[in-house]
Amino acid sequence: MTAPPPTRRAATRLRWPRRIAPGVQALSLLAAGTAAAADGAPPAPDQRVEIRSNAADQRRADVAGRQVVGRAELLRHGDARLADALQRVPGITVDNRGQGTELKLGGLGGGYTQVLLNGEPLPRGTSLDSIALDSIERVEIVRGSTVQSSQAIAGSINLVTRRPAAATTREAKLQAASQWGRPQASASLNLGGGAGATTWGVGLVLSHENQLWPASFVQERLEGSDETPTQRARTDKRERDRTEAVSLNPRLAWKHDEDDGGRWQLSTDHSLRHAVSRGGVADRREPLSGPPPAQQHSDMTLDYRRLFWRGRAQALRRNADGAQTEARLNITHASRDQRARVLGYDFASRLVQDTSVDGLAIDQSAVFQLNHQRPLGATHRLDMGVEWERARRREDRVQIEQSLPFGLPPQNLDERYDARVQRRALYLQDEWSPRDATALQLGVRVEQLVTDSQGNVFDRVRQAQRLVGPVLRLSMRPGAGAGTFKLGLSRGFKLPAPRDVMPRRYVPIEVSPTSPAQVGNPDLRPERAWSLDGSWQDRWSALGAELVLSAALRRIDDVMLDQLSAQPGVPNAPWLLQRFNGGRAWSAALEAELRGQAPHALVAGAPLRWQASLSLMRSRLDDVAGARPALPGQAPWQVKLDLTQRLAAGWTAQLGLEARGAALADLPSSRRVEGLARRSLSAGLSWQPQPRQTWRLSVVQLAATDDVDVKSVRVLEAGTPALYRAREAWLREPVWRLGLDCAF
Repeated sequence: MTAPPPTRRAATRLRWPRRIAPGVQALSLLAAGTAAAADGAPPAPDQRVEIRSNAADQRRADVAGRQVVGRAELLRHGDARLADALQRVPGITVDNRGQGTELKLGGLGGGYTQVLLNGEPLPRGTSLDSIALDSIERVEIVRGSTVQSSQAIAGSINLVTRRPAAATTREAKLQAASQWGRPQASASLNLGGGAGATTWGVGLVLSHENQLWPASFVQERLEGSDETPTQRARTDKRERDRTEAVSLNPRLAWKHDEDDGGRWQLSTDHSLRHAVSRGGVADRREPLSGPPPAQQHSDMTLDYRRLFWRGRAQALRRNADGAQTEARLNITHASRDQRARVLGYDFASRLVQDTSVDGLAIDQSAVFQLNHQRPLGATHRLDMGVEWERARRREDRVQIEQSLPFGLPPQNLDERYDARVQRRALYLQDEWSPRDATALQLGVRVEQLVTDSQGNVFDRVRQAQRLVGPVLRLSMRPGAGAGTFKLGLSRGFKLPAPRDVMPRRYVPIEVSPTSPAQVGNPDLRPERAWSLDGSWQDRWSALGAELVLSAALRRIDDVMLDQLSAQPGVPNAPWLLQRFNGGRAWSAALEAELRGQAPHALVAGAPLRWQASLSLMRSRLDDVAGARPALPGQAPWQVKLDLTQRLAAGWTAQLGLEARGAALADLPSSRRVEGLARRSLSAGLSWQPQPRQTWRLSVVQLAATDDVDVKSVRVLEAGTPALYRAREAWLREPVWRLGLDCAF
């Protein structure tokens, strides 16, 4: 039986590969250089160790210890995706699950890390893949909250886009890649220049991505106190996506110097991305013991279009006395128009599910910011500002299911949702330098948020919150050889996501205690957290390196967790998961970052550039029983290592390593989630035949372990205890890339 076309209401609307000769030479040089660095060998008399300390000096001078990763650092390995470039940055954890990407600081995900775009929260509905890496000028990382971003308990990652350059710019890049035998390609063009007081720039990116995310799930049920196996099944999943996208980033700036020494600067920049995708998910299930699952196989086809536009206008006035006033207006629009169809068959090859879904989601926001900075004498600087935001998400979803003889009762839905957010904020901060080697920041941010969600399938949900976030920071340089000490105390917040509040139900194909249906909780409150952050930074002359040690302790109140409940009378959703405020949580982190250059005699005048980091993380839930009550997804440790060696004749080699430990968390409702240990290598070789031309060959996810999560839950069914367990393994395969960067 074929479903009729759905209607939609108008929305208000590791195998090492063979390497060429320079590559073999590169790996041997990298190993030799590492040994020299580890032995602490002093440099030869005719060699000079040069610390590239621009970013290090900026971090040392900033009272908040702001970590800045520049454009050259982001692009030097030839990555095409922003998430791949950020994966190499010390302190940042990047998690991928199929098409989903999450950035973490201190190993804390789920909204504890705030991602900003030019200082404003990344609009809802905006994915990292929609931001072209080539459009990013730098990335700024701050641990803890600030008066400019209080909704950042773990910290913030600010993505700053490119500004127009006064010098003429003509850059082109081509890249081809392959993973799982599927081709990927991208081409980008950057043009820019200036005339008098005006500068301009434009970036264009064309991309084709044919991606596959295979996974394997094993689900089992064990019954009774002796945990006798009663059912076990395996699911092979293939999630696929083919996307063609075009991105356009025009930029324009004008400046005017006045006779009194003041300056006016006006600028505007935009980002437009249009993507057309075809994909889907194919599941094949095999019973290993016990009764079979309800479906033998299911196939979902998914077609969708995504449009993202962001426009920003900025006016900056610098006075001769050092004061400056800045006004910014940001407007964003993101839409996703999709059509999906799911066909499911049982083990008798009978059609038991035929579902068609037609959905349209639109996210819009406008943010206005006004900031004034003024020096108050020689030792004080005042920073004050106001923010206003209005955001809205509208979603229409029509679901049509066929009534089939051997299927579940059909659910035909016509749902409309409208969520609005209004935000007003006022902040004030005084930066005081009582001595040359000491700086203090004292500030406060007052924020009022009003959320209003309504739809045709639930009652209206309206919440108003007033949040006060004080910030206190201290920076000291006691003297030569003692380094720079920083200490900060701040209060931050984490707001519930709209889907966590709206009482809308999300139902997977196969519902079980380890894969339940989900529904929002209108009574969910924001999390509030106090954060204590400290760091020490100094040059380590024995290794010719820069060392940064940092620590963080966070107390989180009203932590948002998940509660599982049984609904035996609901055939389509017998198990339901809902968020609730589960008491207090604690989180602690220690991080060490070390970067420098190690001279050696293998390549004259070309020291080995190296960067290493180690993070230790832990969390605890006060009101949850179990051997390891903790926040989910936080690995106990993470190591990153990056080595770069210049070779003869314009060749450069790179080798990277990332590894993290297993994350174990006991959660409410006798649930446990464990993420197994992971590791991954990357390698690259670049050749610069001319000063403005670079060829790159690279591979990421080399010798990578699969991303494996193990979920378990203990329940009571008809008075009998049962244990459900699911092992989810997302398979990883090396990604090979070949690229060309040139300027003309």
